[in-house]
Amino acid sequence: MGKEPMPHSKVNIIPLLHNVYSQQRVVEVAKAAYGLGYGVFVVTKASGSAAQAGVPEAQKLALKLDKAFIYLPDLPDAVEVLKPDSVLLVLTRKYAPTPISEAVKNCTGKVVVVFGGAEPGLSKKELELGQAVHPDGVVEDVGSTGLAAISLYILRTLLDP
Repeated sequence: MGKEPMPHSKVNIIPLLHNVYSQQRVVEVAKAAYGLGYGVFVVTKASGSAAQAGVPEAQKLALKLDKAFIYLPDLPDAVEVLKPDSVLLVLTRKYAPTPISEAVKNCTGKVVVVFGGAEPGLSKKELELGQAVHPDGVVEDVGSTGLAAISLYILRTLLDP
């Protein structure tokens, strides 16, 4: 008999950085997403240097790598336009009891994975848009760039073993 397909083989992860002020954070998370093989990276609600320099720099990176970059005004706009089957909102363990590895087991189709770009992360209203999760193995706060990189790596290893 042939090898059975992985249950996650039909999951399409779309990383999204929301509410970001730092140019460097936009570029670092874009590099992590593209470097881990994700074909699309989304930014919503960028302000200050993130909007003025980070978004154009991430767009330039995407073009160089033949990847897609999407910028939208706010998180609800992204949910409306992207029409995901699931939304996972990544927080520290303190605020999200479910490990990302457990949550993704129940996901199929298009999954938007949201990272807060500014402290304290995501608002209660934003958390209502999906399921709050934390990256497995992360005990304390590692910052938003760390949360994004670690979570995207975990998802890549789970979905493409």
